[in-house]
Amino acid sequence: MLNTIRVNLNNENTKLIAHRGLSGLAPENTMPAFQLAVENKYYGIECDFHVLKDGNFAVFHDSTLERMTGNNKLITDLTALELNEVKIISGNNIQNYVNVKIPLLNELLELCSKSNLVPIVEIKTVRNDLDLDRVVELVKQYHLYQKVIFISFNLNYLLYLRNNYPDLSLQYLFGEITDEILNICITYKLDIDVNRGKLTKEQIELCQKNNLVVNVWTVDDPALGQYFIDSKVDFITTNILCDK
Repeated sequence: MLNTIRVNLNNENTKLIAHRGLSGLAPENTMPAFQLAVENKYYGIECDFHVLKDGNFAVFHDSTLERMTGNNKLITDLTALELNEVKIISGNNIQNYVNVKIPLLNELLELCSKSNLVPIVEIKTVRNDLDLDRVVELVKQYHLYQKVIFISFNLNYLLYLRNNYPDLSLQYLFGEITDEILNICITYKLDIDVNRGKLTKEQIELCQKNNLVVNVWTVDDPALGQYFIDSKVDFITTNILCDK
């Protein structure tokens, strides 16, 4: 379990994103984790969503509830009312959080709107393109359209959004930058959201020369965080790192 967030990062330009909220200190994708990100002055909060049976958007990473709640049901089989009966029972420092629930996306958007933080919203599953339109409309209701960043491993979701919302900020999630992926991102104006494993300073420079923003995930080691900051990466997504 991680128990500290303060590290000496020499950082002037790189923005820090709280991965599933400040999930090193509170259960992931919960309102306590999101509130801690606000209190510790992160630039943005990353979260995941699935579409529930009744069309509501639930903030949750996995397709089943088992890892975080002990319930083996698919999250997409539940309504918002049914989800409200489920409690989070695992996660960092869970003993400090009683009766924590799985939030709906509008709860996070309201927090970001009030706190002036950027929501970085990962699209996990939708039923159809209409769900993508509906989530964009929800973001607009909270006056966050110009700030939100949608991210996904699903290229089709991103291409639909790009075609229909040309000014929306989008990041393509993947494990490693390849020539093919770079060409896709340049062609469709999708920014980069890449695993830390093989990302190099040279790749960051190449992406930025092609006017692509680079977000690296998930970086919890201070030395690695400093490497990416020195390499002038645009965003670092982290469970725990926070600049003093």
